[in-house]
Amino acid sequence: MKKMEFQNVILCTTLIGALCSASTPVVETEQGKLRGVRAGNVNQYFGIPYATSKRFHPPKEPKSWEGVFNAVNSISACAQTKSTLLIPDEDCLHLDVYTPENSRPGDKLPVFVFIHGGSFFSGTKALYNPENLVAKNIIAVTINYRLGVLGFLCVNGVANLGLKDQTSALRWINKNIAAFGGDPDQVTLAGQDSGAAAASMHMLSDQSAGLFHKVILMSGFALAPWSFNVDPVRDALDDANIISKAKTERDIYRVFNNAPIRELLTATRDLSTNLRNFKYSPCVDSELSDPFFRDTPYEIIKSGNFNKVPVMMGVTDQEGIAFYGSHNKSTFADLNTNFTEQLPAVFSCSEDEREEIANKIRENYFAKYTINEKAMRRVVKFGSDWQAHSTFDAVSDLLAEHSGEPVYKYVFSYDGSRNYFKMLFGGDTSKLKGASHNDDLFYVFKPVGVSLPVSKDDNKMIERYTTMIANFIKYSNPTPRTTSLLPEDWPPSTNQESYIMHLDRNLKVTKGPWQKDGFFLDQLCTAGLQGYMPCESQGQCQPDVSSEQKDDNWRNWFFKLLFTAME
Repeated sequence: MKKMEFQNVILCTTLIGALCSASTPVVETEQGKLRGVRAGNVNQYFGIPYATSKRFHPPKEPKSWEGVFNAVNSISACAQTKSTLLIPDEDCLHLDVYTPENSRPGDKLPVFVFIHGGSFFSGTKALYNPENLVAKNIIAVTINYRLGVLGFLCVNGVANLGLKDQTSALRWINKNIAAFGGDPDQVTLAGQDSGAAAASMHMLSDQSAGLFHKVILMSGFALAPWSFNVDPVRDALDDANIISKAKTERDIYRVFNNAPIRELLTATRDLSTNLRNFKYSPCVDSELSDPFFRDTPYEIIKSGNFNKVPVMMGVTDQEGIAFYGSHNKSTFADLNTNFTEQLPAVFSCSEDEREEIANKIRENYFAKYTINEKAMRRVVKFGSDWQAHSTFDAVSDLLAEHSGEPVYKYVFSYDGSRNYFKMLFGGDTSKLKGASHNDDLFYVFKPVGVSLPVSKDDNKMIERYTTMIANFIKYSNPTPRTTSLLPEDWPPSTNQESYIMHLDRNLKVTKGPWQKDGFFLDQLCTAGLQGYMPCESQGQCQPDVSSEQKDDNWRNWFFKLLFTAME
């Protein structure tokens, strides 16, 4: 089944399921009363508005309603385009709440909040049914937030609206989750891929302080080489000129703000194989009057002034299978021909220096081989390091050193019937042992709208993985005691000692870093842009600042000086 057909099946069967389910008890929130649907032993409340927004404006408090709101629409998604799919909905700031059947106000159950991934430009809460966690007496919340240019445009005083949407969702949860039986003082914030990067970014923001108490990061970190856009004007200017003539940040804003939604989404579409940067992703906005970040991520952590909470963080052992499988002959040819151009933007250097770095990286991963579908193992290794492997240990060390809270590291390598993305890409990737990026998702979440086979070993992994997550949510420790299901004690890592739980058919804890080959991290720490790496950059290349950027820097400096003088 093709990926698009799979998504269509999900949407159709989810809607039918909602229409045919029994209703839940009425819950009273600050906005008004609502009723959801019951599926088995789980109460599901779909499509609850947690905020409202206008295009390129921060989220605002949601509107109240009269009567009882029927929270039964599970298929909403924020505006996005991917492949042939285009969703134009800008009124999309909704969340879903899942509770045990008998939960009541005052129960004070722990809360799990999940931020979906999708490279900051795609995805929806509708794909993630947390029934396996709810069965362990946990309340779960999944959220939509603005994506792509609508959520992560960083020009003309606009920045990080998607992250601010997420913070609004956390505030709504803080105010309302008790009505569902949840405890607003026991909130675990989790995410996968870009959702994990976003979850870790909330650790760095004053705006999210006090709204969560633990974090789970699945294959994404704020200090990965793709997490921040260090050159947000470049792509935005190119895309704006597809629609209308634009030269300045003000022009970009005007063009995008006035464009019909379908034209805007088409002009700004992105690719998950974009190594340089995702065109619209978080940016450091410390110069704005209401910044989400007061500094770069590394400097915030190093200062010790951030939201310090216990962390459970992990990667899959073959992250790069998804990177390989997302390519086709055309994109492979582009990567092979324009490797220097696609070098991550955090190597913010002169053209000559970028070419030198690109040559080193290419030689290390590909030697003299052409980058194409035949170089599968080399592409997978390169993609794994870019996605998560290269920074995994360094981020853990940095958090352990400066937070004083436990950090639990894991590697998911189980290969079973629910490794959907490895099966989706098929072909030669089936020869690789282990798990692709995204392959761990269906061992936590129930696949929505599609039936995947489940073997005895699969069920055991689902129970193990979700029990560890539930233990962390409840006790800040994934293995508070050893059992027949969890026979291995999982110690937290420190900046001196690293312990890794290996999630496979047999559990195993190893001591030492996961990444034995530190080549990619060495390149980041040697030439990467200071503040965006999980290390002190040696700064062996100088930022390549265009004349237009120099003019912008001069103007920013002048206005800051003027406003300071007026205070």
